[in-house]
Order: sequence, then C-alpha cells, then structure tokens
Amino acid sequence: ATRPKSMTSTPKPMHADSELRFQLLVQSVKDYAILLLDTDGRVTSWNEGAERIKGYAADEIIGRSFEAFYPEEAIATGFPSYELEVAAREGRFEDENWRVRKDGSRFWANVIITALRNAEGELVGYAKVTRDLTARREAEEQARRLAAERAAHQESARRAQELEELNVRLRDANRELQSALIEAENARNAAERATAAVSEAYRDLDQFAYVASHDLKAPLRGIANLAQWIQDDLEGQLTGDSGEHLALLQGRVRRMEGLIDGILAYSRAARTASEPEPVNTGDLVKEAIELIAPPEEVTVRVADDMPTMMAERVPLEQVFMNLVTNAIKYSSKVTREPCIEIDWRDTGDAFEFSVRDNGPGISPEYHQRIWGIFQTLAARDKVEGTGVGLAVVQKVVESRGGNVSVESTQGQGATFRFSWPKNELQEATG
Repeated sequence: ATRPKSMTSTPKPMHADSELRFQLLVQSVKDYAILLLDTDGRVTSWNEGAERIKGYAADEIIGRSFEAFYPEEAIATGFPSYELEVAAREGRFEDENWRVRKDGSRFWANVIITALRNAEGELVGYAKVTRDLTARREAEEQARRLAAERAAHQESARRAQELEELNVRLRDANRELQSALIEAENARNAAERATAAVSEAYRDLDQFAYVASHDLKAPLRGIANLAQWIQDDLEGQLTGDSGEHLALLQGRVRRMEGLIDGILAYSRAARTASEPEPVNTGDLVKEAIELIAPPEEVTVRVADDMPTMMAERVPLEQVFMNLVTNAIKYSSKVTREPCIEIDWRDTGDAFEFSVRDNGPGISPEYHQRIWGIFQTLAARDKVEGTGVGLAVVQKVVESRGGNVSVESTQGQGATFRFSWPKNELQEATG
C-alpha cells in the first residue's frame, strides 16, 4: 500500500520558512536598495529596490565590485575601500553623498554598510542599504534658495540706501585720489632720484675697492722691499733654512699681490669677467695651501690626479682657500692632528671637488644656515672668523653655474663639495 502524500513529505524547518519570508520581504522592498557584498566588496545579492534606484538588473551587477555605484573622484581617493574598512572595524558605516546610476546620472544617497560575521566572529561579508534622498535634497536646496532670495531682496533694499550714501563718499574719495596721485608722482620722482643715488653709491663702492686694494698693496710692497734689502745686506751670510725662508716670504708677497688684484677684479665680475685659462688644479691647490701656511700639526692631503680645467683662476683659488681655511680653523679646535683631504671626480658636465676634514662636524639642521653671510655656529670668542667665507664660496660657485653642498653629522667631521661646470674647451688630465 502507498502512504498518503501528506504522510511521506518532510516538513520544512521553521527557521527555513522564516528565512524565505525574509528574503521575499527584502526582494519586495522598492524604496531601499538592499544588497549583500562579499569581503572584497563584490555584489552577491540584489533586490527590486536596488534595481529601481541604481538601474542595474541582478544579472548585470552580481559579481561586480560595488565601486560601480561611486563617482570617479570618490574611487580615485579610495573612498569605497575606506567605507568597508570602517564597517569592518566599527561594525557599521553611514554616509550621505553622491552615488552613480547605471546610466551615469547621479543621485544623493544615504548609505549604511553593516559588517556580517559568523558564529566564530569571522568577517563573511557586508550588508548595504541605500536610500535615494535626491528629492529631499532638492527640496532642501529649493528652501535654501528661497530663503537666500528673500535675504537678497532685503539686502538689495539695504544696499540701495547704502549706495546713495556711498555716492557721497565716492565724490569725497575722488578728490582724495587726485591728491594721492599727485603724491604718487612725487614719490616716483623721489624713487628715480634714489635709484640714481644707489647707482652713484655703487660707483663709489667700486672706487673704494680699487683704492683699498692699492692701500693693501702699499705695505706688501714695503715688505717686499725690506725682504730684498735683507737679502742684499746678508748676501752670502744666510745659512741653513734662512735663505729658503726669505725666498718663501718674497714668493708669498707676490702671490698676495696677485690675489688682491684678483679680488678687485672679482668685485667687478657682474660687469666684466676674466677669460678662462687652463688651470692645473693640483698646482693651484698647493699654492693656495702655501699661502694659507697651515700650522705644522695640520696634514693636508691632495689627490695625485687633480684635473687641468678651463677656469677663471683667481675665483677658483678663492673657493679652495676659503674651504681649506674653514676646515683648518674648526678641526684645530677639536683634534691635535687635524687632517684635510682634497679630492675630485668627473660628473660628465662638471668637475666636483670635495674638501673633507676631521673636525667637530655639523648637525643636519644647520646645513642650510652655514651658507648665510655672517653665520657662524661657534661663538666668535671660541673660533675666530667673520662668517663670510662659506657665503663667498657659494656666491662664487653659483655665479659660475655650479652648486655647493655639505655632508656632515655632529662629531663626524664634514665634507664640503662644489661643482665647477666644464668649459666647451675643457680638457682633463690625470
């Protein structure tokens, strides 16, 4: 015998029936877009409200990223991912902003994203509910526009009265403006006179530099004459190193005179520049060191293969002298055996020179400050100096198209670098 059908069928569990009714409810909702996302933000379910609000049929959107609902600018800033991150971290995320329909039109949406977790607390996806609030927003905008128009009307009436008062003030201001124009013309004439005075001051400064150089040369010539007289008076009587020392004295006087002439020429470099000449930088550095005359405890090492380059000799020598003098001055304060190393490298379009010392070093926060004129990092009663040397180095190098830099940390010495662009006739020799 066959049992009745009602006796053989298995009843559906109550929770399955409730779940079915819930799904039917969600699917039938038309005023809200209700959908599920997986953990990567891809759409896994779609209701009728979502299709009505966003314009996609279920088979067009399921499996795609929910970023399809966002304007390009929101996607570019990573806003959709941010929403999921907040929802995963805090349980939910709510926002009102512009969203995009399938046809590209925008609508103002209220969005709530809720993180979904299983019994073990693991994130399994997100529930997303969207409501189209465009009509409400437009109504609010319309109310604001009407209120603004009423306020504008009232403001117009008030301004009409103010304009009448302003007319009176404008007539008075016009008279004052005419007076100000006359004063401005007088000021322009005064400025032209001041400019002419500045130009005259520069000419006077040039003349001062010229005269000062000659005043400096006068005692040097006296020293040279005295040295010559001593040599003449003691000819044949100088013994040991005395003759050599006297010759060195005379040579340094001559080089000092040449340096003074060069400095005078450099003071006029903005208007006249000397012609580049072949310069053996190894010889030039050695001459600069002899002129500086470092104390006996100071060791200065110069690379054996210093290049020969086309350059203005005196400005280049001035740069080396300032950097070496600076290195000696500060290294001598912290070590009994100051050591200065001078090296170079070819960078293709320029030669880069370096002057390295074993002095106190410079903290990174001061690497820019040291190039300012009159800037020193040590008290002037501890380290003698005007704070001009590095400023002069920067000015000379940059005026020739090069650049300067420093590499240093506190207590680790310092390495000063400067580049000198190659002349089109440049030739380097090892």
